[in-house]
Amino acid sequence: MFRQPSHRRRSASNFTSLWIRLGAVLVLVLAATPFSPVRAQDGATQPDTPLTVLIAELETAPRLTLAPVLEDATLPLGMTIEELAQMPDRTKFALLDYEVNGDSILARVQLPASQTTFIASGQPNTNFAGGSTIDLGWDQRAYNAMRILIQFDLGALPANASIRSATFYAYQSYINPPGDGQGMDFRAQFMQQSWSASSVTWNNANYLGGQSLPLGTLPPVIGWISGGATEAVNAWRSGQPNNGLLITGDETPARGRWRQLSSRAIPQLAPYLLVEYEQGSCDTQPPIATMNALPSFEPSEFRVEWSAFDPDQPGCRASGVAWYNVRYRINGGEWVNWKNQSTATSQHFKGWAPNNSLVEIQVQAQDHAGNLGAWSAAVSTRIDSEPPVASVNPLPPYTATPTFLITWSGTDNLSGIDYYNLQMTKNGGPWVDLLTRTNTTSYQITGQQGDVFGFRVQAVDRVGNVQPWSPNAQATTTIFGFPIATMNPINPPIIKPFSPVKDRFLLSWRPETAPGTQIIQYEVRYRYTNFSGGSTGWTTWRFLTGSPPPASAEFPFTSMGMGNGVYDFYVLATNSMGQTQPFEPNSGRGASAIVDLDDVIQPQAYMPIMAR
Repeated sequence: MFRQPSHRRRSASNFTSLWIRLGAVLVLVLAATPFSPVRAQDGATQPDTPLTVLIAELETAPRLTLAPVLEDATLPLGMTIEELAQMPDRTKFALLDYEVNGDSILARVQLPASQTTFIASGQPNTNFAGGSTIDLGWDQRAYNAMRILIQFDLGALPANASIRSATFYAYQSYINPPGDGQGMDFRAQFMQQSWSASSVTWNNANYLGGQSLPLGTLPPVIGWISGGATEAVNAWRSGQPNNGLLITGDETPARGRWRQLSSRAIPQLAPYLLVEYEQGSCDTQPPIATMNALPSFEPSEFRVEWSAFDPDQPGCRASGVAWYNVRYRINGGEWVNWKNQSTATSQHFKGWAPNNSLVEIQVQAQDHAGNLGAWSAAVSTRIDSEPPVASVNPLPPYTATPTFLITWSGTDNLSGIDYYNLQMTKNGGPWVDLLTRTNTTSYQITGQQGDVFGFRVQAVDRVGNVQPWSPNAQATTTIFGFPIATMNPINPPIIKPFSPVKDRFLLSWRPETAPGTQIIQYEVRYRYTNFSGGSTGWTTWRFLTGSPPPASAEFPFTSMGMGNGVYDFYVLATNSMGQTQPFEPNSGRGASAIVDLDDVIQPQAYMPIMAR
């Protein structure tokens, strides 16, 4: 995010007095620094320590100077020659200040832009090198979309320096539309190949933008603006090719928003980087980074962890790990930068690889002295992102016994099944858990005659992929543990003196048995109760056999010595498996009739017959 800089401009006399004060402070610091004595032999002079060598190098570094104003300089609107003359030269490397901190040095340096220009879609073959401004946004009249190309030379930074911060400064000289009070968001991309400001055009350079940096904003301010550049500087120093940046602003034609920044043509207003770094004087060994081992398989999102050890050296304590770079590749492809200059030691790898992909991950670390270690040995895993598939094995439509066994099985494409969850629904009720997190593949069920069961199973593999529940039962069955014979209503239900038939009942019934079985026998039972209350109790009348046996019979109550009274009947069926229907006289499967040959029963009302 760009912002207005907090520092103020200084005149030449101000900078001179500043460095006089810094020099005095440096003398005091050096005098107070506790250097380890080195014994001189044979009259030899005492050698320099690593710290004094670093200080000597910094003392010879160039400082900011005031540059002469170019005769043909195009000044920003509202700026005078006198104001420009008070500004130091921004076109060369300069040391701003430093301080000694134990056995290391903290320095601030200015790095000028080594190349600046812009390209325009409205003039796609035109090169704009040498202009006093670099333009961004949209110009309806001539340029249309305008994008900035800029590059900085980081060669002046010590190789073992640890970057504390980097800030980009530029002088914004023009804002369109006038009075536009909103910041202009922009996107910066790493350039993917080298370029020359003197030859780039829209047609040959616009497509060179690669990986994007976080979005930034140009504030609506005329004057110096600044923004964070630490991530870009660290990326370049960690192996990202330093081909500069391609910067894209608001290119909405209807808005016509346009920003102009000063280029390198005016030394006092040239863009630059302000870099603060720390350089150790004795720690020269890089840290050793290690990736934590990964299992053979991981889901599409998994956690990765790493660490590093920064070794002490004889007489020198290690400066400690400052940050990590982490990269990955998929199926042996190109390495992809994942974490850059990160202080984190773990992160979730989130779904960047398809199922059955081999993912390899490496880490490297840099310490606070700027020593960058080698890439670690890669750890690898294979992505298992698909859930397993499991199903209950088919059941017969009817189960002949109240206790039966259900079984299930499943498959997984990679890591294998870890466990199963089993659910059941009974007689249309809700799904309930039978087993959870089980490795068994069978379960015994006990029910009652007529119970309707449904079952479904869910599998979970070893990396945690969960099979969705089937919305319907995967297997169903109905318990049919014995055959059933149900009596049909007796007609007529009451035998009167005027009935056509007065000496017998015609009995019939409806049989049911499980598929695959046959009825082989009926036992017909009756109970006679006279009007005086005497009863025979339930008595077996006949056994009917055959293939199949008849499902009807005439009951000759007169020839059996019975007359007026109430007659109850019940039929018990036996099937080919030897299963016999239980005797349940109150189940509603029987039938009753009355014999009233003396016509003593007089109906008072008639109820409708309801049957299903």
